[in-house]
Amino acid sequence: GEEIRDASEIRDEMIQQADGFAQVLPRDKREVVLVLRNKFKYVVGMTGDGVNDAPALSAAQCGIAVEDATDAAKNAAAIILTTPGLSAIYSAIIESRRIFRKLKSYVIYRFAATIQIVVVLTLLIFISNCPINSFYIVLFALLNDVTLLPIAYDTQGVSATPEYPAVMPILITSAFMG
Repeated sequence: GEEIRDASEIRDEMIQQADGFAQVLPRDKREVVLVLRNKFKYVVGMTGDGVNDAPALSAAQCGIAVEDATDAAKNAAAIILTTPGLSAIYSAIIESRRIFRKLKSYVIYRFAATIQIVVVLTLLIFISNCPINSFYIVLFALLNDVTLLPIAYDTQGVSATPEYPAVMPILITSAFMG
């Protein structure tokens, strides 16, 4: 409480290094959320159940009101849990990380396949010096899309930490594979 009320670099570092916060005043909760969000650029989630949690719930990017929360907390939150416990949050994080990895695999494959198609068709046209029937190009593209079907049934592992959608590594990987 008292240690984080006066804005300073020491306070901000204490907030960043802390593993959690308990028994703090509502304005302190909101201040912790704002420091983590604005200064350190973290995605901040917070759970709460009472009126005193509402300011911090609304300041967090992912405010979560627990099952028996007050109306003020529910209105301030982005997510309202309808079952006791936090297992729904854990399950949602696990599933979202799987979906992210599956989408990343799809994007890498799609870019790589597109690069292959463009290169192969360009080489065929320039080397053979003859036109290619447009029907064959469409057929080639459709058959290439059939190879994407296994991605729908691909089982992805779950990363231990959040992954970020960095475009350059995806493009480099796609170009290397393409």
